[in-house]
Amino acid sequence: MMFIAEESKLDSGKYTTNSQSIQFGPWYISYDVSCILPSVCSTKVVCERDDDQFCQFCVYCKELNIPHFPDMVFPKNILNLSHASGACINFNPLDALKRVSSRVQAIEVSCAEAWQESRPDAEKKKQNFDWTFSTDYKGTLNDKIVVEPTDEKINFEVLKKKDQILFYQDLTLFEDELHDHGISKLSVKIRVMPSYWYVLLRYFLRVDDVLVRSHETRMFHMLDSNYVLREFTAKESRASDLNMPTTQMKEADDVVVFLPVKHIETEKLIINFET
Repeated sequence: MMFIAEESKLDSGKYTTNSQSIQFGPWYISYDVSCILPSVCSTKVVCERDDDQFCQFCVYCKELNIPHFPDMVFPKNILNLSHASGACINFNPLDALKRVSSRVQAIEVSCAEAWQESRPDAEKKKQNFDWTFSTDYKGTLNDKIVVEPTDEKINFEVLKKKDQILFYQDLTLFEDELHDHGISKLSVKIRVMPSYWYVLLRYFLRVDDVLVRSHETRMFHMLDSNYVLREFTAKESRASDLNMPTTQMKEADDVVVFLPVKHIETEKLIINFET
């Protein structure tokens, strides 16, 4: 059985959320799309009460250990895949930002060295967190899923077939222009075909004239199987090693294929029917 439903709703935080869902075999797949996280508390009187009721901004302040957030965070942009067994795979910006380091040595922009040389007596300012918001987030799983390493690979020949697309969405979870020195963006795409579903979660970083980085998580599930293949790939290169002008690196798809692979791992997410 398969059906597609659309819904527009206003939640308690006064977010207008547009949703769409599809029933695909034992999977209920849905996504929500909404607006940007406010830059200040929107319900101060409510958030100051001691009853665990907080606006989205205060939730992020309490949950995250970083001094500030990306320019654009979409707290209600969520992709959810729920199996009839109770297993659930979820992609959301809050869990992704929890993977940002608060103690990493910061990447310097290309103009920093020239600035320091022109001001030899100036104290070098240190960043105490990863201002690029680099994250190795691979999705959020519940306890109905068992993760095991595997040598099985995603069959990309299946993905190349020109089958009918039953369901598709591309969600931005967060984005930051790094004070006009590049781009840091996390997005997730879902594609449902007649015999499988496929997800691409991509973190893309470009620090102009310094560094390009990509963390990609792919999930692939054939409809009649009891597991999901998850492949995580980390790629990175110094900008000077790419022999590409910055103008040709505006979009992730333009440059990711040229980045050397630093790390790759493949896992099986097995649906646990016994827990």
